[in-house]
Amino acid sequence: MTGFFRPELERALRVAAVLVLVGAIVVPVRWGYEQRQQARTWQQTACAYRLREVTRATNSLVGGDRRGNACAVLRQLGLDLDTTP
Repeated sequence: MTGFFRPELERALRVAAVLVLVGAIVVPVRWGYEQRQQARTWQQTACAYRLREVTRATNSLVGGDRRGNACAVLRQLGLDLDTTP
């Protein structure tokens, strides 16, 4: 006598135990992956809002009369491009 239950029932219990063990590993990994995806989405949203704020501040800083000459505006803001080779 090797087991407490009938061999078919023991086999079924072993399969169920393996499935529970695999589920105990896969479910937290899947949850962590989903949380990471949500964090990336929120980060992209925050960056988009920040970029919109910077653009809004830059538009008020630059004004509407100098939009045709971007290099002059950059020089005025102290962001001159380095054109030396």
